Amino acid sequence: MRVESCVDTILQLDKSLGKGKIRPDVVEKFERLKESLANVVEEAIDERDISKIEDATNQLLSEIRASLGAEVVQSLHHGQTH
Repeated sequence: MRVESCVDTILQLDKSLGKGKIRPDVVEKFERLKESLANVVEEAIDERDISKIEDATNQLLSEIRASLGAEVVQSLHHGQTH
């Protein structure tokens, strides 16, 4: 599922970078989203909502790349590119 991929990317990045590199309130929101996804059927999610989540993920990754360097983010995630 595309949304799970976004959420997992951010949460894995948070673990890899160490506490405090991604704002705790942002990480908390992604953790809550991951918990909520366990009860959601993919077909029930509106495409616009998926796009918003993907856009937010891309924006966050862009901010992290800008502050830590692109090579750091790329080396931490070997899955689907966002």
